[in-house]
Amino acid sequence: MSNRVVLVIPKNSIDYLEEAYMLVKTVGLEVAETVYVRKPNPRYYLSLYTSNKIRSIIKNDGIDRLIIYDLVKPRQMVNLMKELRVEIWDRTRLILEIFNIHAGSMEAKLQIELAKIKHELPLIREYIRQAKITELPGFLGPGQYAINAYYRMLRSREASIRKKLNKLKLRRINRIKNRREQGFIHVAITGYTSAGKTTLFNALTKERKPTGPEAFTTLHPKTKRTTIKSNDILFTDTVGFIRSVPIEIIEAFHATLAEVLFSDLVLLVVDSSDPDSDLIEKVETSVTTLKKIGLSGIPIIIALNKIDLITPSEVQRKRELVKNYATLYYSLITDVVPVSALKGMGLESLRESLWNTLFKNKIEDRGIESTY
Repeated sequence: MSNRVVLVIPKNSIDYLEEAYMLVKTVGLEVAETVYVRKPNPRYYLSLYTSNKIRSIIKNDGIDRLIIYDLVKPRQMVNLMKELRVEIWDRTRLILEIFNIHAGSMEAKLQIELAKIKHELPLIREYIRQAKITELPGFLGPGQYAINAYYRMLRSREASIRKKLNKLKLRRINRIKNRREQGFIHVAITGYTSAGKTTLFNALTKERKPTGPEAFTTLHPKTKRTTIKSNDILFTDTVGFIRSVPIEIIEAFHATLAEVLFSDLVLLVVDSSDPDSDLIEKVETSVTTLKKIGLSGIPIIIALNKIDLITPSEVQRKRELVKNYATLYYSLITDVVPVSALKGMGLESLRESLWNTLFKNKIEDRGIESTY
């Protein structure tokens, strides 16, 4: 199979072209050509003209995969696969493939498999629907009866994975409960993908967890104990966020994100070197995703990371910008601290801010039973 692909992106998402290229590169693929779509066709997603253009590219360049950087409806996906006769990924499938690359723990692997099943089932249902009205059965598999059997197998596997994940979730909750009973304070490090969460985790805990420019290098949370002013704190590095996170991914990773919900404080990492518009959008994405998974009543400190890449005057301006916008989406933003996790800049100020919020202000214990 060729590693070269055609990338399709809506014109109204042109600002996210660099993000799309980064994600494609992360799965080891190369964009041979980029095609822009003004308005998705309700039946095939692509217009007849665009389909013919892509068909020509596929034929001439020997490409066997198309990536549409958008959320594609099952009907559009099935019809387009029949039309172009190549493998097609939408944005959700692309993100899941990246997750699959970085999955290390059994829990992460099960979560990804569950998300893939949830993403695939609507496609299978659409294929079955079209097969029943004799709309070219056979392209996506060996026939209607086989695809029905495959559908039943997926549903059975989905139920099995959910049972296993529930058991793992209970174990995780018990671990968190034990930490609470032992008097440990818990800080969850989170934020947009590639903001430098793991680098900051390493800097605060003196850990050596692998880092890299690729998206979603952390899928399974890692917890490490350290001290601030003789007080024990557990820091947990969590999975990163991305714009318009598909609901399958949020649901599948709920057990992992429970680390955030049961924390005493959330340390939200943002990349100060981003342009203002990107910085604001990523702050909004991160905070709204936290609220989607149920975060409420837990204070947030924002670490304005990578300040070594901008000027001192820009640091102060962006600090104010981030604080003003973040408080629009979440009222308990207690501080915005400029840091460079890579260079070790601002870490003492961050530790001071953490201590003030966690200990000086005496966070009230919410109790784990009231959350679950």
